[in-house]
Parts: sequence; structure tokens; C-alpha cells
Amino acid sequence: MGRRLILWDIDGTLVWWGPIGRGVFDDAIHEVVGRDPAGHGVSMGGKTDPQIALEIMGTLALEDGQAAEHLPLVLDALHQRTAAAVAEFRSTGGTHPGVEEVLARLAATPGVLQTVLTGNVEPNMRVKLGVFGLDRWLDLDVAATGSDSPDRRELVPVAMRRVAERRGISFDSDDVWVVGDTPRDLECAQVVGAHCALVATGRNSEDLDGLGADAVWQDLSDVNSVVAVLAPERDEAAG
Repeated sequence: MGRRLILWDIDGTLVWWGPIGRGVFDDAIHEVVGRDPAGHGVSMGGKTDPQIALEIMGTLALEDGQAAEHLPLVLDALHQRTAAAVAEFRSTGGTHPGVEEVLARLAATPGVLQTVLTGNVEPNMRVKLGVFGLDRWLDLDVAATGSDSPDRRELVPVAMRRVAERRGISFDSDDVWVVGDTPRDLECAQVVGAHCALVATGRNSEDLDGLGADAVWQDLSDVNSVVAVLAPERDEAAG
């Protein structure tokens, strides 16, 4: 039987949020820096939380070095506001079509280990997946997050190393799939020669075709087709 490590993005791939997703960033930065970043225009798709926070603070004309100094406090404030907004996340967001069915099917498939590769810092990752109970199908103790690096391109090796250290399973790059909704998800897969599937459920989905991903789906609603791509091929010799 083959083996497969599947690394799921969260925002735009598994779940969607209302304006609260952007609001918690603005509020956290306003709280720490004392300046209102409203209207900053920073795009968040495919970026890590530290990267987003630094880019937003970069629009506030801070003195040299201040953004880096503020970053730990901003990320802590971001987590506090994210945790406090669970009810609002639940009321203004949801899971994308097919997500729960695909995760459940893959979790029951021999040889599959599912976790997360996300720009969210680690505590926010757990909060967001817990809102809709998606954490029950994912091994979050081996996830790679924005807490590990502000550069998303460094996160696939983090996940592979963590799985080897904590689960005793060494995956080849060819056994790894990154599933996301932005070109940055493809970029981080290509760094190590992993596979990538892109889902057009994010905010910037119009330019996913032709990028070179192994698969591009409108959403995950065709559960059988998605699972057929992501699940390892059956070893016929095993019967």
C-alpha cells in the first residue's frame, strides 16, 4: 500500500470567513501600535500571519525597526482576538463544499496522514479548525504554521521533518501533496518537488489554471474524484 502526506491550507481552502478575518488583524495592530491601519490594502491570500502583520505595519510609517519590535505583541493580540471571535467566525463563515466529506474519507484511508500547512500562527490554526470541528480529521501536532517561519516556502520541509520526528514516518517528496487556493501554495510545494492541488474557493481564484499544479478544482464537492487524486494508489500485490 502506498503512503501519502497531505498538507491542507486553511483559509480559502477548507473554510471561509466574513469580514472578521481581516478585522482581527486591523484590531490587533491598532491595539499594539496605536494607529488605525484601516484601508491599508494589503492582500492576505497565501501569506503567513507574521508576513501580513509586517506588511500592514509597513503602511503606517513607523520608525525603522519598530514593526519588528511590535510583531510578537501583535501576534499575541491577534491570537487573543481570534480566540474571542469564535462565535462570530461560526456565524459569518463556513466550510467549503465537500470539505468535511473529503477529510473524513481520507482520514479513513490506509496510508494517509493529513495535517495542515498554513500561514496562521499555531494557536490560531487550532482555533480556526476547531470552529467547525475539522481538527478531528487532522494530525495537528505535526502541522507546519506561520509560527515556524514567516516564509511559506520553508513550511513543507518543516512538516516532513515533524512527521518523521513525531510519528516515525519518512515521506518522500513525491508522496507529499499540498492543497491550497493560491499560487503561493504551489510555490511552497515546488521548493521540495511535492505535488500540489489548487482549489478555486479563495478570493483570488481566477488565475489558478495554467500555473502548473497537478490538479485544479473549482471546489471539493466531487468527493470521489478528489479522493482518487489525493489517496495513495492501492498496491495490487497486497490483494
